[in-house]
Formats: sequence, C-alpha cells, structure tokens
Amino acid sequence: MRSWAGTVVELVVPAAFTGATVVLLVRDQGGYFPVSWGWGALALAGVFLIWILATARTDAGRADGLFLLALSALTAWVALSVVWSVDRAQSVLELERGLVLLAGCAAFLVLARRRSLAVLVPALLAAITGICVYSLWTRLAPTRAAFHPDDPISRYRLFTPVGYWNGLGLFAVLGILLALGLVTARSCRIGVRILASVSLVVLPVALFFTFSRGAWLALVVGLLVTVASSPDRLRVVAEGAAVAALSALAVALAWRAGPLTHRDATFAATVRAGHRLAVELLVLAVAAAVAPPLMRLLERRVRVGVTARRVLAAALVVVAVAGLAAAVARGGGPASLATRAYHSFADPVPPREQGNLTTRLASLNGNGRARMWSVAIDSLHGSGWAIGSGAGSFERNWDRSKRADEVVRDAHGLYVEMLSELGVIGLLLLLVVLAIPLAAGFRRRTAALVPALTGTYAAFVAHLAVDWDWELSGLALTGLFVGCLLLVAHRDRQERILGTTVRAGGVAAGLAAAAFVFVGLVGNTSLARAQAANGEHRFEAAAAASSTARRWMPWSPAPLQTLGTARLGQGDPAAARASFRAAIALDPDNWQSWLDLAATQHGRLRRRAVARARALYPHNPQLREFEEEASPVKTTR
Repeated sequence: MRSWAGTVVELVVPAAFTGATVVLLVRDQGGYFPVSWGWGALALAGVFLIWILATARTDAGRADGLFLLALSALTAWVALSVVWSVDRAQSVLELERGLVLLAGCAAFLVLARRRSLAVLVPALLAAITGICVYSLWTRLAPTRAAFHPDDPISRYRLFTPVGYWNGLGLFAVLGILLALGLVTARSCRIGVRILASVSLVVLPVALFFTFSRGAWLALVVGLLVTVASSPDRLRVVAEGAAVAALSALAVALAWRAGPLTHRDATFAATVRAGHRLAVELLVLAVAAAVAPPLMRLLERRVRVGVTARRVLAAALVVVAVAGLAAAVARGGGPASLATRAYHSFADPVPPREQGNLTTRLASLNGNGRARMWSVAIDSLHGSGWAIGSGAGSFERNWDRSKRADEVVRDAHGLYVEMLSELGVIGLLLLLVVLAIPLAAGFRRRTAALVPALTGTYAAFVAHLAVDWDWELSGLALTGLFVGCLLLVAHRDRQERILGTTVRAGGVAAGLAAAAFVFVGLVGNTSLARAQAANGEHRFEAAAAASSTARRWMPWSPAPLQTLGTARLGQGDPAAARASFRAAIALDPDNWQSWLDLAATQHGRLRRRAVARARALYPHNPQLREFEEEASPVKTTR
C-alpha cells in the first residue's frame, strides 16, 4: 500500500511543477529572450536529473517514449543544421530554446502520473488564469507611467506580461478551453468546477483586449474539436452554453467600455472605465461561482432519454447548418466569400487602423503574412527542400528578399518557417511531434477531460500555423504541456523503475544538455548586460561584459558588435573598427556588422561598407536613415 504522504507528494509535486514552470517562464516576456532559455532549461534539466537519480519510477508508456524520442530527434536536427546554416549564431540560439521545450516535456512526463491528471489540469488552468488576471488588471487599473494607448508597436493591444498580444490571446484561449472542460466534467470536484467557472469570466475579457483575430479563430477550432471528440457532446454543449452566457456578457461589457478600446482615450477616462468594468466582472464572477452547484443539482435530477437526446442533437445540427447557410448566402455564396477572404488576407497594405480597436476584429487582413510565407518558400530554391537554410535563418533570408521593407524576424507561421529553415525533414519531425498527443487523445476520447484537452491542444496546433508562438518558449511549453496531459491520460501501465542502462543514458544526456545550456546562459547574460550598458552609455561596463560574452560565445558576432559599440562610445574608433572587422570575419553576411563598420570610416571605405550592407539587405529602412542622417566619423587611416 502506498503511504498517504507518498500519495500527496505524487499529486502535489507535479501540480506545483506545472504551475511554477508556466508562471515563471510566461511572466518573463513569454520566455522570448535567450536569458530565459538558459535558466529555464537549466532548472528543467535539473528536475529531470533529480528524478532519474532519486527514483526513476514512472508509469509512462510507449506513446510518452515516442513523443520524447521525436522531440529529441527534432532538437538534434536543429543542432545539426548549424553545419549548413546561413546564420550559425542564430541556429545555436534556436538549439538553446529547443532544449527548454525538450527538458520541460521530459520533466513533466516523468513527474506526472495517470492518477494525477485530476490535479494537473486545474494547476495548469490556475497558472494561466493567474497570468491573465494580472494582465487584465494592467488594463483596468493602469499606472500613469505605463499608460501608452498611442504606442506604435502594441497599438493599445493587451500584451503584458507575455510581450506579444497574439501570444497572450492564445494563452487565454488555452485557459478558456481547459476551463470549459473542467466546468462540464461530472467527475471533477465542485471546488475545481467553481474555479473553472470563475475563470471563464476573466479569460474571455483578457482575450478580447488583445484584439487577436487568430486567437479567436483558434478558440473556434478548439471548441469544434472538443464537441466532436466528446461522447457526451449534447450535455457538454448545453452546460457549456449556460456557463458561456456569463462569458459573453463579460465580453459585451468590455466591448462597451469605450476608453478601454479606443487609442485616443485619456488616462482619467480609462481609469474610471476600468474600475467600473472591474466591479462588473466581480459581480459576474460571484454569479459564475454559483453556476456549478446548480449544474450539479440539475445533473442529478434531470435525465434526458435517448430519443430526446437525438432530437435535440438533430435540432442543434439543423440550427447550426441553417445559420451557416444564411451567413454564406448573405455574403454572396461560398465562392465569393472565399475570394474576398483570400484577397483581404493577401493584401500587402493593411487597412488603416481605426481609433476604435474593436473594428480590427472584423478584418481578415494578414498583416503581411502572405509575403512572409512567400519569402520562406522562395528561400528553399537556393538551399534545397530537404534540409532548408538552417534553424533561425528566416530573418537572414527575409533581409535578402526584394519583398523586405520592414524588420521581420519570424515567418509568422511555424510550419512554413520550419519548412524554410529545416526543410522537409525538419517539418516532418515537427508534425510527428505534434501528432503523437493528438493521436493519443483521440484513442482515449471517452476518458474524463480528454475531449477538452484534445480541443485545447488542437487550438494550439492550429494557431502555430499563423503566428510565432513557438518562439515564445513559455507559451510553446504551455501548449506542449497540454499535449503531455493527453499522453498521461493515455497511460494504462503500472509503475516501474527504469533500468540501469536507461538511467545512465538519461543522466549522460541531461548533464550534456545542462553543460551546453550553462555555457549559453553565462554568454547570453553577459551579452544582455553589455547591450543594456551601451543603451545607458556606460561604455566601460559594456566593454567588460562584451569581453566576457565573447569568451563564452566564440561562435557569435554579437559580443564583438557590442564591444565595438562600447569602444566607439569611449571615443576609440580604431578599436571599434577592429571589433567590427572581427565580427565580419566571423559572419561576413551580417549586414549590421557592415553598417557598424561604416560608422567608423569615411570616404571610399565607408561607401564600400554601406554598399555591402545594402547588398545584404537591399530595402533596409535603417540603412536609408543611416545614409540620409549619419555623418562619417573622422579618423586617420
């Protein structure tokens, strides 16, 4: 018999690990920056190593092993792409981020147990809801220092603390779908259902203020998959609709709160509207807390016969089909709708932003995604369809393109970007990784919570096609955790202890990954300090930090670039020129190094460096500004 303490640890530890991992990574700008990858991967690898050395006990099955093997193969392919990459330094960074996902999934799967599913899903929902509550509060009760509705980047879209409004939108969608699954699950404790019901007041409002169209589409995909995979879909639809009524009312109240949705809002008006909406949401949250007990009472007293269920199901289908047919007919027919949708999405000139951001939700424009995807596909002609141009190389390919007229780092679509950077082989590996949890979910769709997890994971997989969620390691790991929950639900084996050979291999792999991550963490931390010091004009500190970063990152030109900038700030153009030339020797196709070099020269040498930078990035807006405004530094040759 397992002891009571052992049972508590078996349930509490995985839940605490899940919540802490999501919160700590996502709150750090979504886990976008390299320093986050370092401490994140190091901590996650440490959890895995502690487990394998302490107990190595697991109930993981074949699906878990296949998933980790496929994710390891994808990570290894990223590492191998450094050999042929057109941007090797960036490929190394991609490997560092990939290790966060691999270490996180490995640690999650070895800690989780089939019996702990009932606490893991609420723990994940609590982490998502906590982040979204904080984010929403920054809109409802803004500080004067952080109030910038006219910001040209965010355009008043909610993004804190993830750092990207579309990423926060998807994050909220994952929480909404998990909450719907919990609130309609008869097997869940009443306290968990109340938590889920209250979350459904907050999460949709947070999603609304991101004004993310892709996230709303992902929500629709998730709902459809949830209903389609549920064996008790009629009850799920009925109870979900009842709870969603409060969610819809919350969004309606947010919609009418003008200062919270208009870019020309004043600070005083925003504070008043935010406080009023906060009170309204609090009232709705209290009402939402009452809903689950009422639903449980109805579940016990109301029994719907087979015939009645069939009639109701048929009626729902008829209503849905009729509504869809009416909408299509009003739009001029399916062909007309499809044509207009395509042209709207592909239009390279987005419609002019209105002061009222709610109008953005009615637009289908892709904000340049069609051009980005076209550049990604075109890059394969020179590098080959099988292997691509190297992990993280899209930005370099974009810079060289004639379509590049703005700074773009990602293709805003994981699958097309993976095809461009890692070729057909890399894309197939990614699809295998993502497909294994889906297959496990569909095989166990009759189990409790599995339909909701399948729908949540499907929303994540769908949104990956239209945005760069994979670059936000915290967000990507949250979505993969949902996939791992499907693998946990698929388990049916008894616990066992791994053999000595497997444990030795796991320890060796974990230590090797930790050593690599530690090197990257020290280098990236020093580089971040150097860049911050340069921005604050503390050039001596920047030079010292750059030298440290150079020792730990000898493959990257970035430390040499920051060192050159520091030397230039110290009034030593000769030393700066030497640093920039060393960066060019390391990566001659980096336009930034050539432009930095031009700033230390004049005459023919300066014109030659500028010309080289233009050849590498023909339509660089920064280069045009440099040519028009920058003056050459007077130095002796």
